[in-house]
Amino acid sequence: MHPPASVFEQIVSKPRLDSYRNYWKVGADEAVGLYMWNGEVCGELAKLLSYFEVALRNNIHRELSLNTTGGVSASSHWWDMLSSQLKSGTMDKVTEVRQKARPISPNADEIVSRLSFGFWPNVLTWVARHRTTLMPRILPAHPLSQPGASLNWTNAIARRNALTEFFEIKDLRNRIAHHEPLWKFAAVMDTSTSPATVLAPASVDEASSLSRFSRLLQRYDLAVNALSPDLFAHIRRSSWRVRVDYLLSKRGLSRYKNGAHVAEPSAISTLALRQQFAAVIRRNRPVRLLDHAGEGLFIPV
Repeated sequence: MHPPASVFEQIVSKPRLDSYRNYWKVGADEAVGLYMWNGEVCGELAKLLSYFEVALRNNIHRELSLNTTGGVSASSHWWDMLSSQLKSGTMDKVTEVRQKARPISPNADEIVSRLSFGFWPNVLTWVARHRTTLMPRILPAHPLSQPGASLNWTNAIARRNALTEFFEIKDLRNRIAHHEPLWKFAAVMDTSTSPATVLAPASVDEASSLSRFSRLLQRYDLAVNALSPDLFAHIRRSSWRVRVDYLLSKRGLSRYKNGAHVAEPSAISTLALRQQFAAVIRRNRPVRLLDHAGEGLFIPV
């Protein structure tokens, strides 16, 4: 079991734990399990976001470098050449990186590696509006990038709708960084209509939170695939994606809510695991393993 609520709330504070109790309509000990579940979800999603961030920034940096140097360089200080056209806030981020590096003058790749994730969706929006022909190179597998598509990046409404998924992912990244409860989703609104219409309602309970997580993963998948179908295929097969899918299932949520995410202190042999495999899966709890070959942990998913 995890620490009792009386101990745990002294660590994270009673009001913070109460937010879990009140939303999920659970007792104190179940709230502790859900708090730990949220931490696990944050950690696993952060892994997925790290690959997305690197792919997005590299695609943007490469194409703007080639565009501003006439195809000479795939890594240039394109922000300097576009400084009069980019928003002041965008240039401020670059200036901040340079100032922190003084007296060394960082090269283009070093600046790119030090810019925060929030920088890139804003630049992508600028590219979509002012360097529209680069979008199929940055997002080659996006539906708007396909030759002959009825809607493409020149369509303002389609372009705005396509970019919203990148800002939703940016918002997720910020919420993880600030240790927020990810299960608490605000409504997603389409402000292009008057009055604004609801694209995804705010979460209010377990079912709606899991539904919003499912929507979020779908949008993540679309964004990663748009950047690189190869990267998307590898992520879909990865162990951490399997773990994310499990955590965001009713079965994964139940494990933490019931305190079954902590393995029993006693270990069993690999032979016993084979013999008891069906029962172990039903119990939905990690099992410690120990035999002549060493020790380990079997985690059902």
